[in-house]
Amino acid sequence: MDYALFLVTCLAATFTPGPAVLLAVKNSTHYGVRKAMVGIVGNMAAMMTLAGLSAAGLSALLMASDTLFTVLKLIGGGYLFYIGIKTWSAKPNRSGFRNDSPKLKGRGMTNRKLFTEAYLTGVSNPKALLFYSALFPQFMDVNHPVFEQFSLLVLIFSVCSFSALLIYAVVAEHLVNSLSDGSVGRIFNRITGGTFMAFGGVLILSNRS
Repeated sequence: MDYALFLVTCLAATFTPGPAVLLAVKNSTHYGVRKAMVGIVGNMAAMMTLAGLSAAGLSALLMASDTLFTVLKLIGGGYLFYIGIKTWSAKPNRSGFRNDSPKLKGRGMTNRKLFTEAYLTGVSNPKALLFYSALFPQFMDVNHPVFEQFSLLVLIFSVCSFSALLIYAVVAEHLVNSLSDGSVGRIFNRITGGTFMAFGGVLILSNRS
């Protein structure tokens, strides 16, 4: 197994901006890095779920069934639209992003909601499932135990994903200190929400290739 090449591939895939990165940035700017990490863990759980489903053969079923793929991508794209609309319409407080006052904190996202939102964002994307199915076999040797190799590949990808999302979240939190203004916060929410909706549209219009 070419671990170096797999590592480079993982870093390129996980650092490329996508819904998971955007969600980590949004959570970090609104709730801080600690809260964002809950969402990052949710995304990792979704990734491991998809990897397991890939190993179980669901990806082959997706490739064979146009209907199943279409249903899943509509669900995934619709959920991204939902997050986008929520983010677009969110009203920034006086600090621009953070819900710092006791009153606003009570209306903030709980850890459970953050985890669920990130998990559903990740697990509802059939393109991600097909990606794992296409990537992992390229680095596996059929002459050696498959389960051990697959588990190691998933672990490496998970570490890369966690590192990438955490870096994005930390950078976003540092940047938000210089952008703490109501009008800037409103613009940020519009850009973030619009980007989520764009990702949703791309997913809905995508095909399996």
